[in-house]
Amino acid sequence: MDIITSNIYSEVNSFFSVSHKVDLKIREKLNESLKSDLQQALNDEAMPFFNLIVSTSKATINVEVKGPDYNQKEKIINWGLWLPYEAIVNHPKQNIPYISYYFDALVLVFNTYGFPEERMRKIQKSVESEVIGNSQYDFEEETIDLDLSDLELD
Repeated sequence: MDIITSNIYSEVNSFFSVSHKVDLKIREKLNESLKSDLQQALNDEAMPFFNLIVSTSKATINVEVKGPDYNQKEKIINWGLWLPYEAIVNHPKQNIPYISYYFDALVLVFNTYGFPEERMRKIQKSVESEVIGNSQYDFEEETIDLDLSDLELD
């Protein structure tokens, strides 16, 4: 079973300025630490993917988890992780509260499967030690350079 991560921001202008590299690091550490134990806890060969979907809205003030939702067609177990919008976007270094709240949500999710909070916090410390203060994980605004010179605009 692979743990995968994704983000869905359904409210206009409500998103986090956090690099995708942070999510990749969280996913990497979760798979290293939990993958085989999660497979045993679920005892479900039919669902090869365990998806953690980060979302928010301007009204979200506390960590919430929603799920699990079983997508039989795609063979994915989905959990929604709703992180507090204002607490993260108003921080000068959004990675710090983002990781903290993300793992607060993970504690709730994985407690459902019998994983103790201490185990999740150990993974959190590992992620924080690699990400926080490391410019490789800083958010960079993506800009798209369009070259319209080849178009015949009259």
